[in-house]
Amino acid sequence: MVVGRVLRATGCPSCRVSIIRSFASLAGPPIRTPQISARLHYPTSCSSVRLSSNVAREDDGHDGTHESHGLNVTAEDAEEETKDNQESLEASAVPWYLQDSAPQKPPQPLSERQRIPDLPESPPPILQPLMQQISVDLGLDNLSLLDLRKLDPPPALGANLLMLIGTARSEKHLHVSADRLCRWLRSTYKLRPDADGLLGRNELKLKLRRKSRRAKLLGSAVDDNGDDGVRTGWVCVDVGVVEGAEPTTDAVPEPKGFVGFGRRTDGVRIVVQLLTQEKRDEIDLEKLWGGILKRGTQPEIEDSGEDDSIQPSGSTSIPAPMKRMDNAPSSILSQTRGFHTSARRLSRLSAHPETQSFVEVSSVSRSLPTFAKGSENFDLKDIQQSVMLSIASGNFNQAKTDLLRYSKDIASLQNEGWRPFLLKQLRAYLESIPRDQALEALGTGSYDRRSSPFLASFYQTLSAFPSEAEGEAIIWLYCYAMDLGHGGYAFKGLMDLLTELQLSGVAISSESYLRVVRSVLRPVQISEDHSVTPRRFAEGAMEILQMMHDQGHKVLTEETFLALQEATASESIQPAHRSELYTTSSETFDLPTLPMSALRRRIHVAMKAVDLPFFRDETRLRLLDMYSRQHHWLEFWDIWRMAPRQGKPQSSLMYAFMFNRVAETGNQKGCMTVLRTWIPDMDLENPKVLLEGDVAESVKAVLKVADPHVEREAASDPGATGEWIDLWRRCTMA
Repeated sequence: MVVGRVLRATGCPSCRVSIIRSFASLAGPPIRTPQISARLHYPTSCSSVRLSSNVAREDDGHDGTHESHGLNVTAEDAEEETKDNQESLEASAVPWYLQDSAPQKPPQPLSERQRIPDLPESPPPILQPLMQQISVDLGLDNLSLLDLRKLDPPPALGANLLMLIGTARSEKHLHVSADRLCRWLRSTYKLRPDADGLLGRNELKLKLRRKSRRAKLLGSAVDDNGDDGVRTGWVCVDVGVVEGAEPTTDAVPEPKGFVGFGRRTDGVRIVVQLLTQEKRDEIDLEKLWGGILKRGTQPEIEDSGEDDSIQPSGSTSIPAPMKRMDNAPSSILSQTRGFHTSARRLSRLSAHPETQSFVEVSSVSRSLPTFAKGSENFDLKDIQQSVMLSIASGNFNQAKTDLLRYSKDIASLQNEGWRPFLLKQLRAYLESIPRDQALEALGTGSYDRRSSPFLASFYQTLSAFPSEAEGEAIIWLYCYAMDLGHGGYAFKGLMDLLTELQLSGVAISSESYLRVVRSVLRPVQISEDHSVTPRRFAEGAMEILQMMHDQGHKVLTEETFLALQEATASESIQPAHRSELYTTSSETFDLPTLPMSALRRRIHVAMKAVDLPFFRDETRLRLLDMYSRQHHWLEFWDIWRMAPRQGKPQSSLMYAFMFNRVAETGNQKGCMTVLRTWIPDMDLENPKVLLEGDVAESVKAVLKVADPHVEREAASDPGATGEWIDLWRRCTMA
């Protein structure tokens, strides 16, 4: 009776057969009856199921409908469905504890999980110890290395990229390993790694404890499988730009006519991706970057003939604006341009519409270069003189017109090459005019574009997407205005300019960065005898050096230290007061010395502490000259002793310069100490420095200060002897 009610409540014959089959499979062999096709089954809603006689009578009507539709099923479909049902019934007849479990992946051996990948071609020196630290010391498994240095265009993480991928055993192991890796890089290689997704020490435990407390207060269970925003399972450690391998071949020259941005660098950027096993399987970075690497490094094959033959007849033709016209200039269509994602940020630097000339063009005809014998015999100096003549007379528009006219036949001025050429002439013009005229030509400030003929011509020469040369010209103009003391060109505007150039993809050279540092650190005259560098300017210079480092430039170089010292030096050297002087025989050789300012002293100490290559003679001469003029003799002798400390010989030029600077002090005691100390060292140099030429003349100048009567005594009495007389005769005999 109960069974009958259950069967009537099932809704259709197929459901009844499935219920009977489920009971029969437990009692005996399966009932081999064909199942009615699922596509002939009419779905019934849950609300239509009723335990009443009316519904049962309606079901009888449905039975007839199903049977009528079942007659249309072909014999082949019935046989296939019978086989499928038989297999499913046989599988369902076996209890779950007797079914074969799914094959599990065999565990990976420990040696295979800890295997260190092979080094790529031309690896950086830090790569091998870095992989050893990650695999052995930190315990990350399945380490893999992706060489992305040949990708073109480079990935967003940076050019010359090497990517290491490792698997952590747990979330805690992930963050602990990333933290230790960053500390190891800072302490061992003095790097400044950046770890995205890293939680600090005990931060993960604290966040999980707070989450558990909130869940307890809300009365809900903690979902360990959901994305809670705390356990990311992924930490990306950007090691930064490290020193690359020694180049074995010459650099490949850039193709002619290439226009774009970016800077060639020998440094290699290394990124370490640390993931848990679940996150690594989910993201599959190896597959992602492997496909990108395969597409980015394979050569592009272009065959226009084959493309034309493969194109179907029904395809649309190329739109008219995309076709190359015969009369179009080849310089525009043949050049290669790079992508600029932030081009609109420099919209205020783009060229303005042509304006009328500020000065009427002179009616006097000028001798312009001609091409009577062909452009191959043309001298570029002729057009340079013509442009300079127009600029000097105030005809800036005429200079641009002449340059554009002749640039069509000069290869070096094609492909936008006329722009850097004209900017160079404008720069030479501004540097040659007096200060008052230069301040007038620079207009009212950094946002002025057309108040003077010079500014209008300068900004009209710039392209919509400034190149590296144009960017350096803009930086030079701003720095030159600051050096002249123009009030409209302030420090904040210079920092905004650097930011805009960087966002627009303009590569800024290290020389331009150092020029900016010199302009920022220039001391401000606060009284007649005192000048100082404001603290905010010093902080701004450090920010500029940080930007320079982020762009891959080397910061700790002799050029940087020289620029910092020259920028912070006072232009007006005031006579030293006796109360400010101090003398230390062992350090200053009895020469009165003035103390340095705190900022310059820190720069000097850093220059001595950093292990830099040996400074060139030109750099040391500029430092010695600057220190001697400002009476910083303690630091003067520090620079002089750089060569002996590093085992390098001093040249005769260095000795001649040093003796001349000592003689200019007029200090008798100091001159005597210097002669007794450094004259014997000249014979110990390799090669030996002889007392002849400029060296002899400079030593004689010091001798006249040490003994004012030495020349007269040596000439009046040929048999006279003495310490200074003998040295004088050595100098005169050379």
